[in-house]
Amino acid sequence: MAAYAAAALSVALLAACSGSSEVAAPATLTTATAAQPDSPAGAATPTLSAGSSATPSTPLTSTPLTATAPLQPGGRTVTVALTGDVLLHSGVTDQARKDAAANPAQASNGLDYRQILAGAKPVVEAADVAICNLETPVAPPGGPYTSYPVFSVPQEILPALVDTGFDACTTASNHTVDKGFDGLKRTLDAMDAAGLKHDGSSRSQAEAQTPTILDAKGVKVALLAYAYGLNGFSLPAGKPWAVDMIDVARILAEAKAARQAGAQIVLVALHSGAEYRVLPTDEQRKVATSLAASPDIDLVYGHHAHVVQPVDKIGDTWVIYGLGNMIANQHRLPELAKAQHQATAVVSFGAGTDGRFTVTGVEMRPTAMSNLNEARRYVDLATLLADPAVSDTRKAAYRALYNAAAKSLTALGAQGKGMVVAAP
Repeated sequence: MAAYAAAALSVALLAACSGSSEVAAPATLTTATAAQPDSPAGAATPTLSAGSSATPSTPLTSTPLTATAPLQPGGRTVTVALTGDVLLHSGVTDQARKDAAANPAQASNGLDYRQILAGAKPVVEAADVAICNLETPVAPPGGPYTSYPVFSVPQEILPALVDTGFDACTTASNHTVDKGFDGLKRTLDAMDAAGLKHDGSSRSQAEAQTPTILDAKGVKVALLAYAYGLNGFSLPAGKPWAVDMIDVARILAEAKAARQAGAQIVLVALHSGAEYRVLPTDEQRKVATSLAASPDIDLVYGHHAHVVQPVDKIGDTWVIYGLGNMIANQHRLPELAKAQHQATAVVSFGAGTDGRFTVTGVEMRPTAMSNLNEARRYVDLATLLADPAVSDTRKAAYRALYNAAAKSLTALGAQGKGMVVAAP
């Protein structure tokens, strides 16, 4: 795919930023980030921290990023686009069914997810590598399908993700074994058939021990994905390698192994945190700090919380704690309206004079699922807000979502370390 030529955009926010759920079973893990149980009735509005202000403490301007070694003049560059959870609640599939009825030529088994994802295509397709999180297992062709709390979703999502421009999806999540090992295997088989690479779950021990390497214009990018737990399910009997669980020592060893296998950039994806909580948990920070200290890891990013979490830079390593959802239907419940806004990351890497790739740009794009009075669509908020054809009334509704995402992204001061938020 063509290189993503994103300018380093600075953002001035408005003076005031406005600010079927999943139930994660408690998980007791030595080094994992344990999620807190939640339900629609118990989900509280996220807060930043005691004493935090309603607006970012500093404007969303950025200082230039600096590489560990000087960039090689005319050297190679790579851009990576990252999105959050692809979470097919029944409302998302209902929309795919309506879209298929309106355009049956693109439909398969009466479903078409392409229009839901279309708003992501310009950014995703332009990146050298694009990665989503496929949160749930897929069903056999044609179903039967199930939604929350134990998912088995249509395979039609997979060609739609490929058509949108995705190269790979992480598959380690609290729902990976919702349909047992058979569902895990069926999912990976279907992803292979669709042309989507994957990491985070495996059909064999040999597969689990083989790093996932993506090609970005000849640059080898390793993708390593891990989950905090399995919603109370156990790993398949006799298959402890089936799902990659968060364990710092293991992640560090596998990052080193990926380097030894030739990876020039190593990405670590963590499906972890407390659902609907904006600030990362102490355990998230502890794990991120340990991983950020490794010379083998270039970027740590996450999902699972269903809300946007902050970006930070720990030492020389960028950490994107949580991207929120990519497509979902949680905001149909008033108490989960906070899950409507989300984010896409576009991370740029450049080769230094020592040949090592380092992060040269972190652009965060606030996004959202469309409002309930519209067809379910992924919305790039900067694009919508800059569109002169969009009414002022509609822009006002979506600007509130943009502001809420920007507030979360900047809650740890990443704008002062070089991160930028895409401007309308």
